[in-house]
Amino acid sequence: MGAFKYILKNEREIYKNKERKAALLLELTKQPAIVRIEKPTRLAKAKTLGYSAKQGIIVVRARVGKGSFRRNRPVHARRPSKTALILNYRPSKLKIAEERVKRVYKNMKPLGGYFLADNGKYKWYEIILADKNKLNK
Repeated sequence: MGAFKYILKNEREIYKNKERKAALLLELTKQPAIVRIEKPTRLAKAKTLGYSAKQGIIVVRARVGKGSFRRNRPVHARRPSKTALILNYRPSKLKIAEERVKRVYKNMKPLGGYFLADNGKYKWYEIILADKNKLNK
């Protein structure tokens, strides 16, 4: 596992180096919400989820908006009976990204996904997809 160790070290340096992270975020903000990419940004993480550079397996980058799960308190003249701040539990941002990608690439099956980067407004994930027909062979 010699080379894998150095790949992981290189990935960690991207997030420690502010200039490299800023360059990555600048590139991400210019792209649309769902983009197919040639190869994964975090190769070691992709390999653990089942990525391999062969036909039938692709990597898609998805952008999901950040937001809280909190419900706003109603502001009215009188106090309504339903004033409780109920938490609306939703699936994780990764699960939301996978569902959106699945809607675009209907013939593909998601193998997994991982966090890539975030800023104040968005989170980016990379989803690994496999062709359903190629998996059966």
